[in-house]
Amino acid sequence: MAKPEWGEKHRCSTCGKPFYDMKKTPIICPSCGAENTPERLLKPRRSAAVTPSEAEKKAAAAKKKAAELLESDTDKDDDIDDDLVDPDTVDLADDDDDDDDLSGVVIKPKSDDES
Repeated sequence: MAKPEWGEKHRCSTCGKPFYDMKKTPIICPSCGAENTPERLLKPRRSAAVTPSEAEKKAAAAKKKAAELLESDTDKDDDIDDDLVDPDTVDLADDDDDDDDLSGVVIKPKSDDES
């Protein structure tokens, strides 16, 4: 484990060798003598005001058009329920058949007496 007095570990941007900054500023690589600036690991939360791109504008227009089409389709109340089937007029097959008997399919194991 690194000692706290050595500071933070860095990798030289020129030669690529790892080194500790020894809590000094500017951070100078002991191998090649190049000055290193630490890279930010986190990006800033918000950038300056961004205008919407063309793709975002097209996506918003498509979403709006789809919403309008969906709304116009739901306004037609006159043809709703025309395609439904009356459950009283449908003749469904009975489930009370005696198909549960599997004696013809299952073979009875032989006993020791039958060989």
